[in-house]
Amino acid sequence: MDASSPVAAAQGASPFSRAVTGAGFFAGLLLVAPHALLTSMALARAGWPAAELVAFFWLWGLAMAVSRRGLSLGLTLLGFSPFLFGAQSYVYPGVAFGLLADVAALAFCWRNAGGKAASGESTGPTGALLAALAALALGSTLLLPWARFWQELSLFGPGGFFAAMAFSPADAPGYALAGAWRLAIFAVLAFGLARLDFPDRFGCLIRGLVGGLLTAIVFGLYEHFQGDHYLLHYRFTSLFANPGWFAEYAAVAAPYLLTLLAGANLRRRALAALGLALCGAAMVLTLARAGWIAGSLTFFAAGWLYFRENRFVRFRRPYGHLPTLAVAGALVVGIAFWGAGRELSAISRPINALLAKRVDNFTDSPRPTLFRSGLLIAAERPVFGMGFTSYARHYPVLLATPGAWLNRYGDPRAEVFETPHSMYVQLAAGLGAAGLLVWLAMVGRAGWVLWRRARDYASLPDAALLLSLAAFHVYAFFQEMFYVPAVLFLLFIPLARAMALEAGAAREGRARGTGWVRAAAGGVALCGILAYGLDIGLGGTAARLGLYDWMPPGEKVVFEGFYPPEQGQGRTFRWSAGDAALLVPPGTGSLTLSLAAASPTEATFFSPAGLWARVGLDGGPVTVTLPVPETGDGRAVPLYLLTTRAFVPQAATGAADPRRLGVAVGVVGRH
Repeated sequence: MDASSPVAAAQGASPFSRAVTGAGFFAGLLLVAPHALLTSMALARAGWPAAELVAFFWLWGLAMAVSRRGLSLGLTLLGFSPFLFGAQSYVYPGVAFGLLADVAALAFCWRNAGGKAASGESTGPTGALLAALAALALGSTLLLPWARFWQELSLFGPGGFFAAMAFSPADAPGYALAGAWRLAIFAVLAFGLARLDFPDRFGCLIRGLVGGLLTAIVFGLYEHFQGDHYLLHYRFTSLFANPGWFAEYAAVAAPYLLTLLAGANLRRRALAALGLALCGAAMVLTLARAGWIAGSLTFFAAGWLYFRENRFVRFRRPYGHLPTLAVAGALVVGIAFWGAGRELSAISRPINALLAKRVDNFTDSPRPTLFRSGLLIAAERPVFGMGFTSYARHYPVLLATPGAWLNRYGDPRAEVFETPHSMYVQLAAGLGAAGLLVWLAMVGRAGWVLWRRARDYASLPDAALLLSLAAFHVYAFFQEMFYVPAVLFLLFIPLARAMALEAGAAREGRARGTGWVRAAAGGVALCGILAYGLDIGLGGTAARLGLYDWMPPGEKVVFEGFYPPEQGQGRTFRWSAGDAALLVPPGTGSLTLSLAAASPTEATFFSPAGLWARVGLDGGPVTVTLPVPETGDGRAVPLYLLTTRAFVPQAATGAADPRRLGVAVGVVGRH
């Protein structure tokens, strides 16, 4: 697959262009390198299997950095790998995939620096809009409680603070900080990929994506239809933690199966047909209705390529296969109905019964309520939003605050989720109308570039990249696509290809009149950062709503850096993600806590006045009652929890739990 090469990029570039590009290159390194080192530390401490994975990632990155053959194999592995890390961002697989992206980005930066591609090449409109979006996301972190962050950093240390941030669930301020950092790192990875002096880089990625998707499906089908459970008693997930997340991955990666149709190789075309059939079956078995909608783009495209004359693929007898397809389809339908009417020991819930239920309830979904909640949160700061991926943090506060839009028009009985289940609503809530428009402009420009390339050169790989971009954004109407890093990564491959094509057009003198896009994108980013700075820590918004602190009025204790509540041994408790914090309203007097740990450890609490308590834990629950100091300014009292040991069961013992567990904390008398 031919792609634009950045050789001799510095020739003919203006001094200003070289300075801006060089500054962006080093800013990217400053974003990626500390994240990679701190992630490596956090994972290496989780157990020997995690430490071995970290070592493998760094060796893989080194091979890509110093060897062209290593780069080819490494890019293929990068495309193959997402299905191995199909979980949300704040658990072990998600954090590990973040390190994979870090190492890949560093390898690309090293190769680009060595090839002098780090200076002089102006950024096209897609790159400028992506940079502006990353700047907005990072700037929005100014709305987070930085005074508390600095205190936590001094108490936890850089490693402890980062681990708590990386493993914090979506309602914690650290989650928003980690999300903005991750988006910026993926942007750096895309910039590096676009500028690599390796013509087949996108071909390697596509081959890896095809291999990974087929492996995920075959392995998932094997797991789905074996064992002592009843056949089809649960939704298809493969290695993903959730069937909907696998459906996201499959719908966005499926277009790359079409690249196997290129040429007249019968084996490749047979593999394409088999792959599309398996992918269709897997997406049906997920019972993810959004996946059916987004995934249908690939199958419509396959039908168009097969039955319509086009310049991408030529088939000798497309209609000659119709009788075979009809017989095969009738056979499948007949077997399905036969299985549905039989009482077989292996079939307890036939698939067509499950499908009928999902189709009958197609519109029965909490999403409209979630969409409205997200838009009501966006209404508090409609232009630049409340902070990137901060929906879950703001929802309980604004729902309980008189005068807030969500309090006035939201539904207090609605089920609570960590995301609004729509990327567009999350963007509007987090980065406002400005961020949403920048995103849409970026995607629209990238799509236009890919469409032009596919049309003018009859490039099937570019058509597949365009379809993948479209499937991602169709699915984004129904899911918040930032939640699973392995799925979000798939977006940056077509973006990188569009940036590479724009760079090639600029070198050939075919890119004119795009300077205003770069200027507008930079202006929006600067205005956004200024707006966030004027409301730092949401101080202005809190004052407008009559809040002393960003916590729900009347709440006895707010947990930051803790997982959702669990029941056990007659009590309600939350596991901390290692080091964490409790916010206690002023005037509380005293607080009674129930503490426990999975193995002997020591829990140390600090208040703003210094050491608050130190409690030894040897496996059984311990109940302590402690006085709560007053801050004197009417604000909530932060109590910082430090633990001498935190562990990740999945990394340490192979258990199913992928969280990072520190101390189990419950508030006695609170339900």
